[in-house]
Amino acid sequence: MSWLVVARKDFEDSIRSRWLQGLTALFVGLVALIAVVSLRLSTGGETISTNALLGAGFMGLLSGTLVPLIALVIAYSAVTGERESGSLKLLLSLPHSRADVVFGKVAGRSAALSTAIIVGFVVPAVILAAGPLSLDIVSYVGYTLLVSLLVSVFVAIAVGWSAAAPSQRIALGGAIGLYFLFVPFWDIIQFPLQIAISSLPEWVPVSGTAISNALFLLNPASAFQGLTNALLQGQLFAGETAGLQLSALSMLLFWLLAAPLAGLFVFQRRDL
Repeated sequence: MSWLVVARKDFEDSIRSRWLQGLTALFVGLVALIAVVSLRLSTGGETISTNALLGAGFMGLLSGTLVPLIALVIAYSAVTGERESGSLKLLLSLPHSRADVVFGKVAGRSAALSTAIIVGFVVPAVILAAGPLSLDIVSYVGYTLLVSLLVSVFVAIAVGWSAAAPSQRIALGGAIGLYFLFVPFWDIIQFPLQIAISSLPEWVPVSGTAISNALFLLNPASAFQGLTNALLQGQLFAGETAGLQLSALSMLLFWLLAAPLAGLFVFQRRDL
């Protein structure tokens, strides 16, 4: 499979990237710092639960804000960078299709960043295991895997945008715009829509709650938040919100596939 060759090369190039190494070190350092601070704040032999630590504001903020940023920074130039350097023509002169390039880069950079995420959570786990931590290995591993899924989704969005963008400058501007859209500004954008939804007439066939949930889940960062909250409460895919959680997972998988496909659709029609 030709896309695997592209993915392997992109993984190796990404792992050697100083950007990725620096951002990985930053992520490991911040997560480890949260772990150390949590240990120091525990007094009198008090036991800290894994779920309480992962559900803490700083950890959630770190995963929900820094992880998408890392993914977009690492992947926004995946296609446009090679197009402008001329290496894309060489790559496509080999037995690789444009689809191989797009999906290979999604797979390669997702694997590289997921490796960085796993390392980022393993180091604090070792620190916490030495302190007053009640380690719930299932929750900890589950949370790490969900963060890896989130980073893969944002890599897919960035690579899809990179494939569609006509230049690296536009790809960079789009990546910045996507970050601000999905992370800090999503709630601001939703606010007027929520007001409009609350005043929908009764004859509208869709309930305001259903539209509100759809708006919430449309943002991959929000869908991730919903899944992690359920995981840490011990109710993942269970209870009254099981359907909403399945929708959240489906939305993340939708972005993972749809974003590269949309980018590929434009890329197939673009001259090199």
